[in-house]
Parts: sequence; C-alpha cells; structure tokens
Amino acid sequence: MGISHTDEGLVTRAELDALFSEEETASDVELMSARAASHLPSAVDTWFKFRNLFLLSVVFSYCIKLLFFSHVAVSNYQSHMSDETFVRYFQYRALFVIAITVFYLYSYLRNWFFEKVSLVFVGVGATALAMDYFNAYVYLSENPTQWMRD
Repeated sequence: MGISHTDEGLVTRAELDALFSEEETASDVELMSARAASHLPSAVDTWFKFRNLFLLSVVFSYCIKLLFFSHVAVSNYQSHMSDETFVRYFQYRALFVIAITVFYLYSYLRNWFFEKVSLVFVGVGATALAMDYFNAYVYLSENPTQWMRD
C-alpha cells in the first residue's frame, strides 16, 4: 500500500493566510502593472458607454415628449377612444419606461447583475412593443396601408 500522509497538512498555514488575505502583496501589484503595461487587445467594448449614453438620452427625450406633450402624440391617432384615454396611456407608458431605465442605469453603474438585468430589459422592451402594437399602434390610422391595397 503506500505511506499515509494524514498527519501532514496539504496546505501550510502561511499559504492559507496568503490565499484569504484581503490586502494586496507586492507580487500582486507587480502582476497587475505588468498586465496593464502589456497592450494586448481586450474584449471590453470601449464605445459601449457612449452608445448607452446616446440611447438613454433618446429614451429620456421621448419620455419627456410623452409626459409633457402627450397631445402632440395623440394627434397622430384616430380612435373611438377619447384623447384623454390616450394621454393617460402615454403618460403611464413614459413613467414605466423611466422606471425600468433608471433600474437599468443603476445596474450598470453599480455593476449589479448587469448582464441579467440587460436581458430582462430586452425582454421587457420586446413585450412592451408587442403590447403597444395591440393597444396603440393599431389606431394610427383608420385605413392602415399594411392591411389594404389601393
């Protein structure tokens, strides 16, 4: 059989302390500076922040339009419903979009499950688009051109 080494620990106490210590050692700092000095291409998208900022500004501009200038948006619709109903619908839609956008932005800035929150954000956006199609977009015109031919 073999010699049993159960009396000896596999990891020394100094190695355990080094693994679980919170402070950085000189070798850790040297390793990080060496990685930073090497100009290897990274997989991080450096333009993501700017695209995200642009899209967030577009979202907030449309939300401001829906909140404060709802009558302009309502004038594009023809329906048997009252204009006040559409105004309330657009205002609630804008408040909902602002709420989920603030949640998305918080997740990004705090790095709080951003990947998962982004997927949820896409799912909520797709669902909202489908709901808006049946609740609002069908009233854009009495004779929708996509259904009728001249």
